[in-house]
Amino acid sequence: MKTLRKLSVLTLCFLSISLVLTSCRKDDDGGGGSSSGYSLTAKVDGNAYKSYVDPTGVIGSGTLTIQSSDTGGNSIQIQIPNYTGKGTYNSGGNDITKGYINYMKMVSIGSVTTYTSVKGSGTVEITEASDTQVKGTFKATAVKNESGSTEKVEITEGTFTAKIQK
Repeated sequence: MKTLRKLSVLTLCFLSISLVLTSCRKDDDGGGGSSSGYSLTAKVDGNAYKSYVDPTGVIGSGTLTIQSSDTGGNSIQIQIPNYTGKGTYNSGGNDITKGYINYMKMVSIGSVTTYTSVKGSGTVEITEASDTQVKGTFKATAVKNESGSTEKVEITEGTFTAKIQK
């Protein structure tokens, strides 16, 4: 779990930098967010989550990682090891080798609480995949990433279209 915690902190840093670098871009409709067609949306315990910065996908060593963040500093990360394109991928059972769906909730500046499907369960369905983008749906029961915790969040109605970074 130390590896998962380090990965979560590293990802939060990456997302924070991405948010800062893109927060000043011009938005013609005044509503914030992106008009590129890339997005990641879900409900977390019934509350709407919508990516502010275009979600990105990276494929390396056979693993697909998708990252996003919203305007409140929260983020959703999806990791699929042994990625082969279209199909259904499951996580959970305290087995990090199956991948994960993480929800990182910003508590205060520099402080996040991480919930992970590794300790619960999750499903990602890749419905479209190409060299330039990946599209799909996801859901998870994500348990707080602390030893012995039973606190959890339900992630439902997740959808994404992410640009693949080269």
